[in-house]
Amino acid sequence: MIINIFYIYLMALYFISSSFFGVLSLPFSIHDGILLISLLVIFTYISSLYKNIIYEDRHFHLFFVYSFFMSAIMAYINFGQPLTYGLRASRILLIFSILIVALNIMLKNFQIKKAHMFMLFISFLIMFINIYVYATGDTSMLVDGIGVLKRLGEIRVIIGTFTSIVFVLYFYYALKEHKWMIIPLVGLLFTMIVIAKTRSVIFPILIILLIPLLRAHKAQVFKIWMVFGIIVVVSFMISGYEKSILSPIIDLVNLLIEESQTTKHSNVNVRGLELAYFLNFLDTKSFILGYGMENKLFIEQYTKHFFLEDIGLFKILYLHGVVGLLMYIAMLWRLYVVSKVSDSALHMTGRSIVYFQILSPSSVFLYVPEYMLLVFIVYILIKNENKRISMIE
Repeated sequence: MIINIFYIYLMALYFISSSFFGVLSLPFSIHDGILLISLLVIFTYISSLYKNIIYEDRHFHLFFVYSFFMSAIMAYINFGQPLTYGLRASRILLIFSILIVALNIMLKNFQIKKAHMFMLFISFLIMFINIYVYATGDTSMLVDGIGVLKRLGEIRVIIGTFTSIVFVLYFYYALKEHKWMIIPLVGLLFTMIVIAKTRSVIFPILIILLIPLLRAHKAQVFKIWMVFGIIVVVSFMISGYEKSILSPIIDLVNLLIEESQTTKHSNVNVRGLELAYFLNFLDTKSFILGYGMENKLFIEQYTKHFFLEDIGLFKILYLHGVVGLLMYIAMLWRLYVVSKVSDSALHMTGRSIVYFQILSPSSVFLYVPEYMLLVFIVYILIKNENKRISMIE
């Protein structure tokens, strides 16, 4: 019975953290919803807490708790932002610390195979929403047009991107045991490459997926590219270049070539200017400890011209200083170390999440509840699996 309740809790956490992909407007704060469920789990099943539950995940807790308090203090010192405002702005970090404790309880006896149908359902939901909006241009189902941008003269839809990253990695490595996973895998790749066109996601993912090929992995890995290639060729033959899925791929490559030849308006140059802009404000104090996270009432003092979201890992440096950045790297290292124990699909997914962050330095999803929830789930499942492996040995 408890396990069934935990499944319900996990599904509720996922849908709240992803904010229903922007399809529905939640009547409460995403952060507060995650906090409420986490505290409910901890207080209800407090007897399930074990002695080393905090110590095992100390790399995570140290970063979250340190950054929660120090962020508010540094925002007060640098901008005069009231401490209460600062604590509210950075509360997501403390909530993450509480969430990972709750997930340790919920995932204690969790079997990832039981989640396959849920993953399949979410994958097709992501594909349906993206393809529907892309094909029709109808954004009425989305709240305030969330997830819809313009690039290359047409609409870009990026609903469920963070979930797609983790699911693609897992589906890819799980193909050896579950052939059917090639269907959602190819579908999500199609959505990423053709519809979302998000280079900071596409190219790191493709590089990671090519690694098994370079290591002479099993033949089914080639089937993914063969199936995707057949889809491209058939689409091109039926509809011609302008309407085929090959068109946006070529357009994306052309955009990269154009940006490499021009510096004034290129994406790389803009991010370079943004990085220089923010680094210019860092003195010794803020370089070490950061500026702190902004409350929306004080946001103009942080981002008058550019956006911190564009500078990836440097956003952590800017908000939490080099101390916070080193703690964040320690979190990634912890995930990598526990993932090195085995070459199972789950362990490979854990390692690939770390690879993704390294290969996509302009993107950091630390402040995205949906992504962090999935990272925590992968990490804890790997940790639990390692304990089972050590008991067998």
